[in-house]
Amino acid sequence: MVKEEFTALFKGYKIPNVLKSLIDFQTSENVASYYSNAIYLIDEVDGVIDGFSSEPEFLNSFIPFAEADSVGSIYAFWINNKEEKNLENLPIVVFGGEEGVHVIAQNLTELLQIAAYDVEPNVFEDEVSFPDKEELIEEDEFHPTEFNKEYLDWLRSEAKLKPFVKIEDIDEVVERAAEKLGSSLNDFLKKYNE
Repeated sequence: MVKEEFTALFKGYKIPNVLKSLIDFQTSENVASYYSNAIYLIDEVDGVIDGFSSEPEFLNSFIPFAEADSVGSIYAFWINNKEEKNLENLPIVVFGGEEGVHVIAQNLTELLQIAAYDVEPNVFEDEVSFPDKEELIEEDEFHPTEFNKEYLDWLRSEAKLKPFVKIEDIDEVVERAAEKLGSSLNDFLKKYNE
């Protein structure tokens, strides 16, 4: 992870302080690998977003900043309001590594709280959801990240956020984001669907 390359992803926007803190956390000597199955900051984009559309106006409407899962899905800020200069107030969209584009959280705070659950999202063409960790544990399919406890500590102490520990809380956040912003995202995407 190269901090300068991470900074370059932000296209002149100010990086939210909480993300600056997270990048420091992620690159610290105490965190040698993944801290959440649901988020990991990136310093380069692999083409998921421009695979949807290569139109400059489309590409400039998103700021990718983290991977969302093990199949190449990417989180991005959606600049749906050009007047808003504080990225923390903008919605977070997930571009599926295989298919689908969805609003996943109304803001960065919600995404960081979701990431505490340590379960990667299921991104499909027509929906996004998070599996129930308890069910994954029962089926012996949950593989916790090595540094999730450290992430939880960071979230509480540095970000001053309460982690989501129940799937119902995550479902509510994702559903609320979809209800509020899903149709406007779909309308926006239709303009660029190649």
